[in-house]
Amino acid sequence: MENWRWARCESALKDYNDIDKYVAKIEKQIRVPHKESDINADIKGTRVDNDLMFDTMWTIETHKAINQLKLKKQAITELLEECGDDTETIIRELHIKKFPKYTLYGLVDQRKVSCGRNKAIELRKRFFQELDKKLDN
Repeated sequence: MENWRWARCESALKDYNDIDKYVAKIEKQIRVPHKESDINADIKGTRVDNDLMFDTMWTIETHKAINQLKLKKQAITELLEECGDDTETIIRELHIKKFPKYTLYGLVDQRKVSCGRNKAIELRKRFFQELDKKLDN
């Protein structure tokens, strides 16, 4: 696997717990956009925004960054549900936790996973390959 693909998967896993915060922040920016102060603010107008709510919801639903973040989270969640207990332990401990307690070798040495070092490396590599495939779609 190419280095940039591996780094992309690591980055996606690192951001996994914060994806909902990122989506909420983008949605807030869409709902409450920054507006420069208007020098003519004291002039009353008859501007009517009938479709403002629809436009806002449409923008949120079609926003590219929001959709990518949601697809990324869904792909990781599905893979974590499908993979075995050992793979899930490896991925959660090494890549999702904010402050990991173990290294890959530490997980094997402390018997947190029921496989050897080479099998643990293979499980992590296979998980990253599957995640890379899902992120390409």
